[in-house]
Amino acid sequence: MTPLGGAAVNKLTRVVSYAKNAGKVGGIAASRKPKAGKLFPLGKGGKFPKSVLPNGGAGRAGPEGAQGPAGPAGPQGARGLQGFPGTKGATGPQGPQGPAGPQGPIGAPGGVAPLNLNRNGIVRTAIAGNAAFSSAVSGADGYPLVAVYDTTDNDLKVVHCSNYACSSFTTSTIDSAGNVGRYPAATIGTDGLGLIAYIDGTNGNLKVAHCSNVACTSATTSTIDSSGNIGDAQVSITVGADGLGLISYFDATTLDLDVAHCSNTACSSATVTPVDSGGNVGVSASIATGVDGLGLISYRDTTNNTLKVAHCSDALCSSAGLSTIDTDPGVGLDSSITIGSDGLGLVSYFDNGNADLKVAHCTDVACTSAVKTTIDSTPLVGQYTSNTVGADGLVVVSYYDAGGSHLDLKFAHCANVMCTSATTTTVDSPGQVGWNTSITIGADGLPFITYRDVTNNGVAAVHCPNAFCVPYFRRR
Repeated sequence: MTPLGGAAVNKLTRVVSYAKNAGKVGGIAASRKPKAGKLFPLGKGGKFPKSVLPNGGAGRAGPEGAQGPAGPAGPQGARGLQGFPGTKGATGPQGPQGPAGPQGPIGAPGGVAPLNLNRNGIVRTAIAGNAAFSSAVSGADGYPLVAVYDTTDNDLKVVHCSNYACSSFTTSTIDSAGNVGRYPAATIGTDGLGLIAYIDGTNGNLKVAHCSNVACTSATTSTIDSSGNIGDAQVSITVGADGLGLISYFDATTLDLDVAHCSNTACSSATVTPVDSGGNVGVSASIATGVDGLGLISYRDTTNNTLKVAHCSDALCSSAGLSTIDTDPGVGLDSSITIGSDGLGLVSYFDNGNADLKVAHCTDVACTSAVKTTIDSTPLVGQYTSNTVGADGLVVVSYYDAGGSHLDLKFAHCANVMCTSATTTTVDSPGQVGWNTSITIGADGLPFITYRDVTNNGVAAVHCPNAFCVPYFRRR
């Protein structure tokens, strides 16, 4: 039991304690600003203000307001990739014609038609005295360029004709180092300049002269086979599909047919390959470039007395397919090969067994076989042949007639592409003429022939007035 005084004290204590908690609700004090652990009054709407509510999720988007004013332009960005070109626009109107330029120089005189229906005669000219072997080609200026061996000075000379008939000309010595220039073979390189292969008889080497200008008044000479084995026999040159010279010749030591492939346009060096070494082969070699771009070579197989053809396997003629195309006894001397207008090889040659002029028309590009025809059988005819394709697309052949008292230069014009027949004519007869013939077609479309005039110890030229090389030809 508590005394009365004690009860009063306890009651008073409770009253005082209550007075101290008068500003609290359930012991929690109130505050006009939101504070942790204190009561905060509601607003007039009976809701807490937004400032005391936690951040909730985004509400539904309201309607879009009006666009504000544009802000300042930002810095320029990096350049993008170029787009595809657009379609071509319409061509504009043609501009006014410009003033006429100055008149150019007068060109070379025009030629005559292949049949030449006017009344021209055959033009014969002596172009080199004391000379023997020659090789003619039509130069880049359209006039004949003739390589000649001078028998007195033992030099290689070049005759540059001033017109189609070579009635006037200039002569230049381009190699005089020893006994040089035998059996020259001329062609025109891809640079438009003469390229001449020939024998260095002093050293037994094969040389090449590259003309310095169209007239070949000077040349750069190079030894391309220095073996010392080169035989004193026919040399032939052409330009391959690679634009470089290709030369066929006879190796007198190994008795092989050799081919030299020039390493550059000037042929300052060459790769030499024996392409046939089956016995004594390679005399009377003649080379042309076939429609397949590969060398095609005709030559005599002396061991078997036959005519053979080698078809190069590549531009260098590092190997070749070999075919015997005439097995008659004693054939193949003085062979000459060209590519006919049908794209097939055609070979003219001397048949020593029958003393006739023959031609062989290849049956395929590689000339694995051929159709053989005798086109002149007058007694002892057909030595020193040379052939080419005329402006009418038919092969023409120059050769020597040694029969009886003739000793003449003759000419054959094939009647068809295969040359199964031909018309023949004598084009020079005074004295002994017609050795070592060389024929080309000039820019006038007419045959031009060089040959040895034995009687006068020189080289002469004949310019034919028409495709048949007969004087004063006309239809009626």
